[in-house]
Amino acid sequence: MGRPRAFDTDQAVRTAAVLFAAHGYEGTSVDDLVTATGIHRGSLYKVFGSKRSLHLTVLRTHLDHEIHPATAAIATLTDPEQALSAAIASYDNGPAAGLLLLSAAERAPHDPDVAALVAEGITALEDALRPSHGDDAPRLASTVLGTRLRLRAQPTAPKEHRHGPDLHRP
Repeated sequence: MGRPRAFDTDQAVRTAAVLFAAHGYEGTSVDDLVTATGIHRGSLYKVFGSKRSLHLTVLRTHLDHEIHPATAAIATLTDPEQALSAAIASYDNGPAAGLLLLSAAERAPHDPDVAALVAEGITALEDALRPSHGDDAPRLASTVLGTRLRLRAQPTAPKEHRHGPDLHRP
């Protein structure tokens, strides 16, 4: 009989989600995952099989626990402005908010499993916006996701080099 698992799998997935969302798949090494989760390399491979398999688990969890609940809430809004505001807010909050976009840009072109999960997430947003925006839903979903991607691509500049006033400066 094998030893019981000495770590929380759900916590490991949440930790990996933060890393993949911040650094992408390619920018997150197995060593990064081992360090951040505190799980030995062998245990990580035994439970998840590979870095790719862990990434797929993280992306599936992101869809099930973040994207689908958010899009279900958006779908209940019939006011176009409220629905669009909720969509924008939903895709800008949380530690793994950029995971879908990073996966779309980095892994989907090379990995059909990632592409299918990304397509599921994008379709969920389109479907959520359809009750409030009708045939414009795909265009608005693209706008929401494109804006999020654009914001993510902006470099983080020191406060003194940012454009505009620093409202937090005394």
